[in-house]
Amino acid sequence: MVEETEHPEDFFPLDLTSVTQELFYCVADEDVTGDSPYKLLLKDDILQDIKNRAALSDFSLVKKSVQDYPEDELLLVYDRDFTYGQSFYLVLTPEAKDKLLNPPKPPTPVESVIEICKTPEPKPWVSLGSELEIEEESVRDTKEKVCFKFSRVRHKFGAAVRFSDRRAADVKDGFLECASYQDSRFSIKQLQRDAGMQAVPQLHGSSTQTLWKHQKNMCIQYEPERLECGESKQLLQSESMKNFLDLVTPRVMHVLQQETIANVFCDDWKAQGTDHDEGDFPVKATEGLVLHQTFTDQKYIKDKKISCINWHPAIYGVLAVSTTKSAEKKFQKPVTPSFILFYSFADPCTPQLLLKCPNDVLVFEFSPSDPNIIVGGCANGQLVLWDISAYVTHLQGIQPGGRKESVNTKAFGLDDSKENMMSVQHCAMSALKKRYKGPITDVQWLPTTFEVTKAGLPIENKYNMAVQIVTCSPDSSILFWDIRVATLPAQSVTDKKQKVDQTSPYSAPQTFKHLDRTWTPLFRVSVPKIEATGGYAPLKLSFEDYTCTSKRGKNADEDEDESSKVIPDYSELRIPSAKALTALKDVNTKLYVGTEDGEIVYTDWKMEKDDSGRPQSGKPLHCLSIHHWLVNTVQRSPFFRDIILTIGGWNFAIWKEGVMDMPIFESACSEQLYTVGCWSLSRPAVFFLGRDDGSIELWNLLEQTSEPTQILAHVINAKISCIKPWKASSKQHFLAVCDDLGMIRVFEIPRAFYVPIKNESVSMRKYFELEQNRIKDLMKKEETHHMGGDEPKKKTESLKVLEESEEEAMKVYAASLDMQKSILKSMGLLTETDKE
Repeated sequence: MVEETEHPEDFFPLDLTSVTQELFYCVADEDVTGDSPYKLLLKDDILQDIKNRAALSDFSLVKKSVQDYPEDELLLVYDRDFTYGQSFYLVLTPEAKDKLLNPPKPPTPVESVIEICKTPEPKPWVSLGSELEIEEESVRDTKEKVCFKFSRVRHKFGAAVRFSDRRAADVKDGFLECASYQDSRFSIKQLQRDAGMQAVPQLHGSSTQTLWKHQKNMCIQYEPERLECGESKQLLQSESMKNFLDLVTPRVMHVLQQETIANVFCDDWKAQGTDHDEGDFPVKATEGLVLHQTFTDQKYIKDKKISCINWHPAIYGVLAVSTTKSAEKKFQKPVTPSFILFYSFADPCTPQLLLKCPNDVLVFEFSPSDPNIIVGGCANGQLVLWDISAYVTHLQGIQPGGRKESVNTKAFGLDDSKENMMSVQHCAMSALKKRYKGPITDVQWLPTTFEVTKAGLPIENKYNMAVQIVTCSPDSSILFWDIRVATLPAQSVTDKKQKVDQTSPYSAPQTFKHLDRTWTPLFRVSVPKIEATGGYAPLKLSFEDYTCTSKRGKNADEDEDESSKVIPDYSELRIPSAKALTALKDVNTKLYVGTEDGEIVYTDWKMEKDDSGRPQSGKPLHCLSIHHWLVNTVQRSPFFRDIILTIGGWNFAIWKEGVMDMPIFESACSEQLYTVGCWSLSRPAVFFLGRDDGSIELWNLLEQTSEPTQILAHVINAKISCIKPWKASSKQHFLAVCDDLGMIRVFEIPRAFYVPIKNESVSMRKYFELEQNRIKDLMKKEETHHMGGDEPKKKTESLKVLEESEEEAMKVYAASLDMQKSILKSMGLLTETDKE
């Protein structure tokens, strides 16, 4: 956090744009740095800039002060630490300028006269009443102490000790006690103690005829037994052969007749569609992960933890990791910047590319339309963009089997003796004033099929490329960002020609220079609590990818041609008007959010209008507390768009969008803490879970749902921080695993967990539908149970009301009879018999 202090009257903070910095030759970190932050500007140049650009000039705010300045040169200071809230400040008085340029020299130290310290003499003690307080607070015994007196006969003192043998029969009950006692001369400390307890139930073993056996090829060779001619004729003319033929002939004729009706040699198992092709039989999961490669580095990853890992989408064997400071060094002042490091299978000991960032990067993602564009979320709440298009040839040249190209290391400031690695500066950072209050914990690119307006309305994406980003942070907000600009500044032809001439493969990337330090979010979506005040703390989010299935006739071919074109320059892209594009009504604008309190929140990012007509975020639709600790994974299945895996604390859950009463599957609490998880890229029923003890659980929902199919214990000696699968080919799948100690291990996934069985996707869809129906039946039973419990209460209440109404009616009837008798009596019409 940068604390802004009030600036003195002699200084005026300024936020100079990149255009102003180039005009006055005061580009940050190039012309002016932290070591030499001063730049003298001519008064006439400033006034001329104000005259030319008017209100667009950054010095228009201090026009009056510049005109009244008595000297010809003004001092501009580069404020690297943002002491007064901006990157520069202008000195408005000559006295302050002289004080900064010619600081006063420190006074020469005066030699102090050494004085001999004398021992102070004690002063007489003066009572101020503290002894009374000490007397009151002192603890004294109120009960008399019990005294015990132990004595011994005098003649036994100093007597000699005599040892003798005694028979067990001489002692009563034949028992001689030899009591143990603790020897005070020494003591033995017990470092480890083994204790075991076993309670084994009765075991029962059984087997069936479906026991799986290993298939192997076998062959049998035989030859017929030949008889002599006389023996064969005698055998054919025998009575036993005639009886055998009479017995077998009807059966053979019946079989031949059945063969003409149906093919008896047809494979019924195959005809029913239940057979398995080659590789479709579920392989017995006895083999575990095989270590393929290990990456480590003592310079850039030492004493750091890996926060995020991603495989390069287009280059084989290249992965990128981001590092953060460990818990011990989290609050220390950073000495070196943070990096995103690129590793390759060809050289596991040295990173091949370094992406610099002034703060720790917690999460980052490659652009789905251009893998050379990378976005990262920092721990201070800012968003960063990189462009590595000039370094792709370097990464491709170091992969296994690739041709290594000769690279001019002097262009990067590296000698031939040093490591062949390159560092890339970031292209743009978001504005410091518009950053999150907390760290960015998740960042995702919107798909290329649609984009979002400032009001959260999904519209068609005419560029057919990813240009918007979604981020979340624990400060109870979700932000949408756009890497384009609304309007482009005027640029002459000569400026464009200079820009083209200055561009080289090894120069600093200028792709997103128009966003640097001025990048602000498109709109903000808050996540307030449903019932209480305040908001939720999002950590991870997941939204449904929109797939455009409708084609617009002739424009379908045009879209295909646009997708095959070269990606345009990002600096020339502009945010289109929402009125010019058609709104998409079939886009799902709802998303799942996992919080740091273990809650799963289902909310809508579309803005709602309040009573005054202003857009605002609505309340979340649902919120369920399933996990007991912070949620570290919210991931949709790559095979089903409506199936979501959430992991947090000691359990995980699987959700189906549209069913919000409860998850369709919830695991039991594990003994170990789950730290991360991911779906398999080739099998719909398989997913992987990482634990804090360094173990990995492999789950297959088609085999069993009560426990993992296989547990790979302690594949890493520390807590697993992140895992990422990668499909290199149809016969080679990898799983990258990272820990808190900075180690990166790449395992080969066994064949049993990446080769899908036949109709696995259909079986999983049926399984999810059955679980959904089970939840619906459960909710119906609960409703009927509550209704059934209320009916007896309603019946008893209705009976009580009827009884009370009958009692009141009888009272009214008795009162009317008494009134009638009194009236008749007063009139003299009531006789004695009537009275009775």
